[in-house]
Amino acid sequence: MKRLLLLLFSCFLYISSLAQSSIEKLFNRGYHYISVDREQAINYLTQCIEKDSTFTKAFFHRGICFFKNGDYNNALEDFKTAYRLNPENNVIWMYQGFTYRNMGQMEKALSSFSNYISLHPQDTSAYSYILRGKMKYELGDFTGAVEDYDMALRLKPFEEKYEYYRFVALYNSEKYPQALKAANRLTRINPDFYGYYFYKGNVFSKMNQPDSAIFMYNIAIIKNYNNSDSYFYRAQAYQQKREYTKALEDYATAIMLNNDDGSYYSMRGNCRYEMNDKAGACADWEEAGGLGYYEDFDKVKKVCE
Repeated sequence: MKRLLLLLFSCFLYISSLAQSSIEKLFNRGYHYISVDREQAINYLTQCIEKDSTFTKAFFHRGICFFKNGDYNNALEDFKTAYRLNPENNVIWMYQGFTYRNMGQMEKALSSFSNYISLHPQDTSAYSYILRGKMKYELGDFTGAVEDYDMALRLKPFEEKYEYYRFVALYNSEKYPQALKAANRLTRINPDFYGYYFYKGNVFSKMNQPDSAIFMYNIAIIKNYNNSDSYFYRAQAYQQKREYTKALEDYATAIMLNNDDGSYYSMRGNCRYEMNDKAGACADWEEAGGLGYYEDFDKVKKVCE
């Protein structure tokens, strides 16, 4: 009797081993198809799950396939199931965050990235803080975004991209002295990129320092003379100083480089109006309206008609 029971038990173990081997093979096939044929990968991983509904890795990787295919609802279901089966796999919070972000659900994305950070404090890559900072930025929490970018920069202090994100958040939160310091760091990190001098010009303009703004726009133009915005914003700085001839020259150059932007014509119209050139102003405002820019179009009715 004991021999019979032992034989039956051995048979059970053998069959279980074969079944487990079959499940592992299905998973391995699905895993190796992820980068080649995601539909085939989903097929194999689904078969794996049908044979073993507790196979965590199959849910996780099938969720990744769904995510890459843009099937975000199914991706979330798989990520949630994978986390329920294995709460130690904290990286799932990151994938849920990506999924919610792509679905436009920024609050849930923010919560997911925050969960990852709290559960994975040993992560020193800085990337999780950048992601959470971006979610805060999208939700209008510029101060919170700066705090996360600061943390990322403590972990990776010379990362140009992270410093740029921080600058943008400071600029949009109207913290111009801090934004200027961030822009200064950017020009030290990458002194050849015209855009950082252009941004510094914008900050000085916001701080009502047109001379400093013009100086920065000059550098930006020297480094890239084909960027129309540098001339456009320098023109506004000249206009602020009532140096109208120089302003008109820059507006003309900006329009020559990009004649499809209605704001260029509209601002030049304002400049001409300040110079008592009513006909020229009206012509520019009409042109701006023809290009779909109507911010100053009320002046056409008040002044031109």
